[in-house]
Amino acid sequence: MITQKSYKYRLYPTKSQISTLENQFSMCRHLYNWCLKDRMDVYESEKKSLSYEDQANKLPALKKERPWFKNVYSQVLQDVLKRLDKGFKAFFRRAKAGETPGFPKFKKRGQWNSITYPQHFARPSNKVINVPKVGEIKICYHREIPAEANIKTLAVTKEGGKWFACFSVELPFNVEFKQDLLPSIGIDLGLIDFLYASDGSHVPAPKYYGHNLTRLRRLQRRFAKAEKRSKKWYNLLAAIQKVYYRIRCLKHDFLHKTANSLLAKADAIFHEDLDIRRMIRRPKTKQGQDGEYLPNGAGAKSGLNKSIADAAWGRFLNILGYKAAEQNKKVLAVPPHHTSQICPECGEIVKKSLSVRTHRCPCGFVTNRDFAASLNILRVGLDTLAG
Repeated sequence: MITQKSYKYRLYPTKSQISTLENQFSMCRHLYNWCLKDRMDVYESEKKSLSYEDQANKLPALKKERPWFKNVYSQVLQDVLKRLDKGFKAFFRRAKAGETPGFPKFKKRGQWNSITYPQHFARPSNKVINVPKVGEIKICYHREIPAEANIKTLAVTKEGGKWFACFSVELPFNVEFKQDLLPSIGIDLGLIDFLYASDGSHVPAPKYYGHNLTRLRRLQRRFAKAEKRSKKWYNLLAAIQKVYYRIRCLKHDFLHKTANSLLAKADAIFHEDLDIRRMIRRPKTKQGQDGEYLPNGAGAKSGLNKSIADAAWGRFLNILGYKAAEQNKKVLAVPPHHTSQICPECGEIVKKSLSVRTHRCPCGFVTNRDFAASLNILRVGLDTLAG
């Protein structure tokens, strides 16, 4: 079987190389904006849409008219046009499906932070990587790309003031059937405990965003008062981006380690089939009889939207899914209905209270509500596999 993976490494470019890369980012951004404006003008005047091929054929003339574009690798410029074409195709697809279309927008300064080399097959050597039109850049090659991996693309990105090289590869792997099977586990995702497993183990929710909220609010207040597009404005913007970058790194590290520890003790993992995107959406409101606006639908959870987004359940399940596939293990979703209300002992539905975390059943079974939910999730998952 073939799997797609990404290997990310830290880059340490010199000052001249940073200047070159930032100039290339700027030229790619201008090319994107010019081509977007060209598509809009042609549609308004001729009522037809330009394709990727139409705009790619104009690149040689563009380099003659603006010679500084010769300092950008040709396939990088072609990738910019592919990004724009992909955005338009997504716009038309969403419009046809009746969804919110989301027309492609012009990119402002600082909104273009990556360039892609579609046919870069060379691996780093001697702790440097040769980037076309930039030169040899020092790289922290902390883990080797497997020899059997087929490198597809190279992306040079800037995140939180740091530079990275991302290799997208196709990697073959063999499915091995294990003789000694590990037990199955059901997990209940939450906000106080990130997950509660049916074996009794639980992981507290780290709340990285909440811990940095005071600092973010202070920076964002100063950012809102600063003169737009001034030097102070850009410095504060960079400071905010660094805070968000650190939050993202801490969160991803926690999610990967939690997924690894869970897969080390189970061959089948069951979780609730949650509509997370809908849970973090702001609820619609309707006018009440007394003139006030009352919550409608998910209004009872409207105060938890930020906490649910901070928990990153969706990202965790994605990580858990692809790691399980590589290890020939199963991650299955079960219906979430009444999982925290059914008693694992007698099967009766117990009234649920949002303010109390203890599951108390008239039959005498008392336990943590999240633990009871994980037991029910495990039971439903095993019944699904047996059926």
